Amino acid sequence: MTTTTLHPLAADYLDRLERAARRLPRGDRRELVEEIGAHLSEATNPDMSDAEALTVLDRLGDPEEIVDAQRPEEGPRREGLRLHEWATIFLLLLGGFLAFVGWVAGAIMLWSSRAWSTRDKLIGTLVVPGGLATALALGLTGATVQKCMSLNGGPQHCTASGSSSPLHDIVFGVLLILCVIGPIFTAIYLARRAR
Repeated sequence: MTTTTLHPLAADYLDRLERAARRLPRGDRRELVEEIGAHLSEATNPDMSDAEALTVLDRLGDPEEIVDAQRPEEGPRREGLRLHEWATIFLLLLGGFLAFVGWVAGAIMLWSSRAWSTRDKLIGTLVVPGGLATALALGLTGATVQKCMSLNGGPQHCTASGSSSPLHDIVFGVLLILCVIGPIFTAIYLARRAR
């Protein structure tokens, strides 16, 4: 919104409101600033006296109080949601170690929560399902790669071997790193988005 049609005091007030509203969700912040900005455009003009502009601003109240009024859910109810959010993130990251049931419980909690958008829920579910347990399973699988050899056309004899092609080792190493980093970054992402 342009502040060229506002009285300088009203423009300053709107700037203070925008700064205070940074703690609101983006959509709520934009709606609040546009609503107050529209009101100030109608109620003030650059030619009015400072006293007249201050009267209009005093009727609106302090910008911080207006923002606080937009956040009524910040009481005890918010603390309960915080515990739910952290439990969800913990289960998504480490719940796979509980026979995969813990991760499934975390995914159900994620999708039943209002703290995250659908995009956040898709990221939390699809970026390395199973969390860090998937990386451990992949690592154990790679450590016990079996190499089977045929001895002169006879029966196959399988022995555990750590040797494989360099390309296989590189691809496996990158995949393992992604399976470790993916859940950690997903947990950090969900924790930041829940705020």
